[in-house]
Amino acid sequence: MNYEFFSRKRMRREQRFVSRKGAKQQSSIRYLLLLWLMGAVACQKTGFSYDNVIDNKETDYILTDTLSVAMKTLQYDSVPTSGSGLLLIGNQSDPYLGAVTANSYFQVIQPAAIDIPVNGSGYDSLRLILRPGGYIAGDSLQPQSLQVYRVTQKIQFAQTFYSLYNNSNFATESTPLGSFTGIIRPKTDKTVSVTLSDVLGRQFFTMLRDKSPDITAGPNFLDFFRGLKITPGPGNASLMTYLAQDTALTMRLYYHVNEIVTTAKYVDFKMSAPELQFNQITANRSGTPLEKLVGPVKELPSAATGNMTFVQSLTGVGTRIDLPYLKNMQQLGQFFKIMKVVLTVYPASGTFSNSSQIPANLALCQIDKANNVTDTIGYGSLTIDNQYNENTYYSYDITNYCNTQLTADNIAARGLYLTTPGGAGRNSLDRLVVNDQQSPKKKIKVQVYYLLYK
Repeated sequence: MNYEFFSRKRMRREQRFVSRKGAKQQSSIRYLLLLWLMGAVACQKTGFSYDNVIDNKETDYILTDTLSVAMKTLQYDSVPTSGSGLLLIGNQSDPYLGAVTANSYFQVIQPAAIDIPVNGSGYDSLRLILRPGGYIAGDSLQPQSLQVYRVTQKIQFAQTFYSLYNNSNFATESTPLGSFTGIIRPKTDKTVSVTLSDVLGRQFFTMLRDKSPDITAGPNFLDFFRGLKITPGPGNASLMTYLAQDTALTMRLYYHVNEIVTTAKYVDFKMSAPELQFNQITANRSGTPLEKLVGPVKELPSAATGNMTFVQSLTGVGTRIDLPYLKNMQQLGQFFKIMKVVLTVYPASGTFSNSSQIPANLALCQIDKANNVTDTIGYGSLTIDNQYNENTYYSYDITNYCNTQLTADNIAARGLYLTTPGGAGRNSLDRLVVNDQQSPKKKIKVQVYYLLYK
């Protein structure tokens, strides 16, 4: 019998939990227990009689928070990032998760039929118009640097797949079409304008004016111009979002027509195929607790990462939690029943300065032995301590999970997995650092409330 999950001394102290309650409350609990035991008579153990449960006062309602927890950080190679509605572009360095670079790919489509006079018209400029999405990881007071490249390979899903991923890649020209450097205020600036190559601009203008088949016949244009890739430029130290919608992301060609007066005009090549827009994410973990989580290494126990685990969905990082001694609790007495189990996850102290740096929502999932997510248990109720950040935590009711795992065989056995729900964490660098049970404070906690007849 393995009693590693709590000491005998702690158990004796916790078993006095009920005795300190009022007699009325204890009587109610014993009455409910008696009803439960009567209903469970069909599966009672040999030699057990429930006739004297209350008289002998051998039934306890116990709370323990010393159940052992095993934790690992997992790395998934591929994270779907297509069709999110946002471009992620920039660099950001984090002492726990490493240096992250975000690039974005998308296609544009030719404008509807347009008549440009052959005589008296002229090209002015070609610009990429971006609209900030309001999010930034980094310092918005520092200049942002962007570079725009022409894609030379068709952007498409791989065979049998319906998403593009953080590690998807398509070839581009080696020289950028254009670049931008300047201050971008993500919450107030309406647009960012990037000047593109005049060589390409004049080519587009001529094709539109002369109604070239490559720009007037539907699918021909995507064979001629396969799309754009935006990357952070040299010295860029922040990551920002930009809207990826046909009304918000355009390549705009400016031209003029000389009539009685000169008229300035423009035509838009709008973003198309939103399902093919995706963000390419790379992470360099050198010098961080996760620097060994590379190549064939897909998981690291918390003992190998400073008694911490990590969650950052955008880079494919999540936390696995197992309760290795849960089943041993059944050996405490003849009859044992879990009444409630609460998992509390605290962001590690000193790893965040305000609640906007940690995920607003955190999903708790079931995960099999091969680290495949099989189901979602629930979403953490985030309690925020805005004053001190000391009592900020996520909590989960895992009662049903624990009761199921008490009788699960090796095939049906499941662990727990912390990640951000759906695509919520794939549009930001929000991350979570969690202390394991070896840490002196703000460590993960499992509270088990159970009934025990000895």
